[in-house]
Amino acid sequence: MELANKLGTIDRTIFIVYVIALLCLALWISRNEKKEGANTEDYFLAGKALPWWAIGASLIAANISAEQIIGMSGSGYAIGLAIASYEWMAAITLIVVGKYMLPIFLENKIVPCHNILSSALIAK
Repeated sequence: MELANKLGTIDRTIFIVYVIALLCLALWISRNEKKEGANTEDYFLAGKALPWWAIGASLIAANISAEQIIGMSGSGYAIGLAIASYEWMAAITLIVVGKYMLPIFLENKIVPCHNILSSALIAK
């Protein structure tokens, strides 16, 4: 049986409302007046004004995917909670990196690798 046949009217309605709301929010945010002097550093690095805990939380959120949410739950049910120890250590490591390494990166103006690549490609 196809997935579309298993979705009820309420499921389809919620999905459509969610997509429309997300598109409306994206359009509204993109139409806001841009700040004078805003550049890619403001976009990618938030003007270097975020605290360590916000950047650490962002790293953890970026590290979580459907595999962790769905796959780890199934593995935890089948094998036990020990399967999640890797993820717990990754979260702790990311917090340590955000707390202690990030200030060094910001102080030395170390930027994400896409900035380095774009600089190298533009120079050629």
